[in-house]
Amino acid sequence: MAKIRIPLLVGKTNKAGITSWYWQPSKTLADAGWKPISLGKDEGAALAAARAENRKVEEWKAGGDRPAGIDKKQQNGTFGALIERYRRERLHGVSASGRPLLKPNTVKTYKPALRRLEEWAGKHPVAFVTAARVTALRKAVARPIADGGLGHAGAHHLLKTLRLVMAFAESEDIIPKGSNPATSFGLGAPPSRKVIWTPEDDAAFDAAAYDLGLPSMALARELALFTAQRESDLIAFTEGQLTELEIFDRGTRELLAGEDGKVMGWTFAQEKTSDDDADTWMEIPIEPKLLVKVNAALRRNRARDRAAEPRRLLSYVIVDEDNDGIPFNERRFIRRWNKVIDHAVKTTGRKSMENLVWHDLRRTRVVRLRRRKMPKEMIASITGHSLAAIEAMLKVYGPVDPTITAAAIASSLDTPAATPIADEQEKSA
Repeated sequence: MAKIRIPLLVGKTNKAGITSWYWQPSKTLADAGWKPISLGKDEGAALAAARAENRKVEEWKAGGDRPAGIDKKQQNGTFGALIERYRRERLHGVSASGRPLLKPNTVKTYKPALRRLEEWAGKHPVAFVTAARVTALRKAVARPIADGGLGHAGAHHLLKTLRLVMAFAESEDIIPKGSNPATSFGLGAPPSRKVIWTPEDDAAFDAAAYDLGLPSMALARELALFTAQRESDLIAFTEGQLTELEIFDRGTRELLAGEDGKVMGWTFAQEKTSDDDADTWMEIPIEPKLLVKVNAALRRNRARDRAAEPRRLLSYVIVDEDNDGIPFNERRFIRRWNKVIDHAVKTTGRKSMENLVWHDLRRTRVVRLRRRKMPKEMIASITGHSLAAIEAMLKVYGPVDPTITAAAIASSLDTPAATPIADEQEKSA
């Protein structure tokens, strides 16, 4: 009697001769979200179950019902299929050496744009994407956010992503060379952000955080302004990253040492967002007063972690106090951040704070250090920016900084400006 073969049905026989049956999806199906299924030891029931699962796959391939958790099947030749291939080969692709082509942070920035582009034209053939339709897309998304658009920055990022996808189509001979309809999409890059925090903003944010019972958010702001690091690195700051640093200059050591004579600092690998840059190993000393706050936070968080069920054995400096003190992910951190900003605006009336974002703290630190006449090379050693990035930032702020301008004016004077009070003092002397 011929043995019945069902696609994707796999039998595994143990040493006792008992066969267990499984429905095992191919790699392509697994990438789309299909999961292996254990079908038990009854061969007849397993055959029927495997046939039923295969029918679901065929319906999905034909564009029919899509089970929960399964990605939408993109038909060959569609713009959606092109995006799916772009994700696989560019976003998640690897080089010949096995190294990812893009860094995780870079991949994250492209995912929302690719989803929007799928919604826009995913079901259509690639040829649907014409210069005229790109123009129509630009007009729709470049409207202000309040009017249902994405705003200038969001629209520019979306259209730039479309240009990359269509350039990929050119490189793979999916469309003719030189026919990228998004090459010139008619929207210039948004201007660089020029927002910096004021000391009043600092105080209002911290007061709002404490008022909401979120002291971790106040500490996060203070650490961000002191270290000038990204939120992704700061929310990953664990007790194990707070270590003693070897500082050999005696004067520097005396300024930074705590009561125990040790200089403690935050040590970690700073993950670069640029795919051309290697991660940078950072060792940032934490000044004594701020260190007291960090240690106090760790003590609180450690006690909460050990009392949790199940126990959490690794404690973080910044935690989600609205969620039993668990570590943050970036999405929840941004929600808490916005909650504090909204409360600060409500309680102080400082409407300008609505425009403050986390990354502005890095820029603020750079500007404040420069106002203290710190050399650019020293600023870069604190922030982990490249010297070129620091110089680009200071092109915006350096020429109009009032402290630097005042110093320049003062240095241009031959003698101190005379005042009536100074004249009287000179006469009486």
